[in-house]
Parts: sequence; C-alpha cells; structure tokens
Amino acid sequence: MLKQTGNNYPRDTLEQAEMVFSGWKEHINKLNVPNVGLDDFQEKINEAKEKVQHAEKLREERSRVVKIRNDALMDLWDLTKRVRNAAKATFGDDSKEIEKFGGKPSRQRKRSADY
Repeated sequence: MLKQTGNNYPRDTLEQAEMVFSGWKEHINKLNVPNVGLDDFQEKINEAKEKVQHAEKLREERSRVVKIRNDALMDLWDLTKRVRNAAKATFGDDSKEIEKFGGKPSRQRKRSADY
C-alpha cells in the first residue's frame, strides 16, 4: 500500500513516472498509448519536476522567513519584559501606573482570620 500525500497521487509519483517513461522508451515500438506520445509524457515529467523544485524553494524561503519573524518577536518580547520590569522598579509593584504597561498592581495579601 502506497502512502498518499493527502491528494490523489502517491508521494513517489515522479519516480514512478520516470520508471514508466524508461519502460515506454525501451518498448516504444510495441506500446501504443492513444493520444499521448513519449515526448508528451517527458514534457509532463519535466513540468512536474519544475513545479516540485519551485515548491521546495518556496518551502525553504518560508522556513527562513518564519525564523526571521520568530527572532524579531523574541527580541520584541525580551524588550517588552525589560520595559515592564523597569516600570515595576520605577513605580512599584503595587502602583496604578503598572496598569499602563499591561501589568496588574500587586495586592497586599489579606491575612485570613486565625482559626
């Protein structure tokens, strides 16, 4: 059983097509496929290879861009935490100003009644 890609073709379609092309080429005089010639088949193989290569380049580019995005967001997050910590140090953990930085003022714990 062949693993499917989620589409209606197996993952090794190119390899299978090249094997079929080789067999067809070897038996060109014995095999007649209506409305399709060996050159047409080779052209389809070449088209598919180009599309696969293009998709691979796009996948690599996407991976590179996602890493750049993640690095930028990590830098921004580190700076965000740094500014919040500076605000806490400047205004105090329990000040109202902390709310302007996306934090919540620390509340004094109320002592529970002694049992």
